[in-house]
Amino acid sequence: MQRRNSDFDFQQFKTETFRPTQVTFRIMRILYISSYYKPAYIYGGPARSIAAMCEALTREGAQVTVLTTNANGGTPLDVPLEQPVNVDGVMVYYYPLEKGLPRSFFYSPALARACENMIREYDIVVLETFFTHPTGAAVKACRQWGKPYIIPQRGQLLPWALKQKALKKQVYMALMGRSYLNHAAGLLCSDAEELEAVQQLNFKAPAFVVPNGLDTAQWQNLPPRGALRRQYAIPENAPLLLMLGRLHRVKNPDLAVEMLGLLERQDVHLVFAGPDEEKYQPRLQARASALGCSKRVHFTGLVSGASLFQVMADADLFLMPSLMESFGMAAVEAMACGLPVLLSEHVPVGRWVDAAGAGRQVPCTVDAFAYACNELLKDEAALQKMGRQARRLVYQRFDSSAVARQMLAHCRAILSQGKPLSEWQIAEA
Repeated sequence: MQRRNSDFDFQQFKTETFRPTQVTFRIMRILYISSYYKPAYIYGGPARSIAAMCEALTREGAQVTVLTTNANGGTPLDVPLEQPVNVDGVMVYYYPLEKGLPRSFFYSPALARACENMIREYDIVVLETFFTHPTGAAVKACRQWGKPYIIPQRGQLLPWALKQKALKKQVYMALMGRSYLNHAAGLLCSDAEELEAVQQLNFKAPAFVVPNGLDTAQWQNLPPRGALRRQYAIPENAPLLLMLGRLHRVKNPDLAVEMLGLLERQDVHLVFAGPDEEKYQPRLQARASALGCSKRVHFTGLVSGASLFQVMADADLFLMPSLMESFGMAAVEAMACGLPVLLSEHVPVGRWVDAAGAGRQVPCTVDAFAYACNELLKDEAALQKMGRQARRLVYQRFDSSAVARQMLAHCRAILSQGKPLSEWQIAEA
């Protein structure tokens, strides 16, 4: 199948709660605290979307600093530690992880000390990666110095997520987590579905919505089609389905393999582009062999930078059969490349996809995905039109500059009135 990439027109606490004060908005100083940061792409969409927001806020005139760790899965990032590093215009401090606790807790006493020393210098703090060690140190420092903080949700409080390692999370919430959330200046959600789920948990802090954004300028020009296909001996005219992200059960890669075995066309190839966190690849390969399609299933491992753009350029349809997503950032990236998307009902960005004609959102079953995929692959012209609509959707609704302006408006409201903007205030802005 052929897909055109150039036919889109690019146009001990001192205070328990924060009290609003008068602020002169010359330059807003925003401190982001996250357990990981770019280029730790092994952590998937959040690593990209956190960086995209920080970079966009900087372009909009804010002074943004990031405190993070050198975490990158099993191999730490090779970056300077405990000193400022300019990462695409954003000042980032990386701190080492300490051994002895699970990596997923991101235990870093050095980062905790940095929170104590630096938070006083900023107007507002954004605390990413909630169920991790840096959160407690950051909240303590924010309340000590009377600084408001925002906690992005990123799906961590959705019902499915709270059921994973449920006992640990219940203990954490009972001992400290609920207090952290109650004293926040705002709980940031990426869409209306997440907003509703958070509001049902009855925290005292107000919740508000700002979607994830993408720096569209980085996605305008794809490389020529063909390099990935040549590498894996995929014929030029064979439909190529792409799943992007870590091989993890929440991403539901099994469904994609099962679906491939049911498709009417026997020349369809499936590419998994992402790290294997749970040793899923042998399982998927065995199932593909049983279904007779193992020669049409390919694994690239982690992709980023130029290799990410190449897999996008060679694909015809993007799949996301996830069991849970906080937003679906990988789908947004695919659409920015002109790829139509086929998403499960658990991917929040799907509601925009359906409305824009940029793909399909279907029940999270093998039969539903197989039926939809068969229909989409029957009409190449219609599939290409969906790709154009997908790209237009991203540029109109998810461009990081527009999203950053929304975030800044909420930050200003928090600093001046003690809470984020209401829906009607956003509508009038």
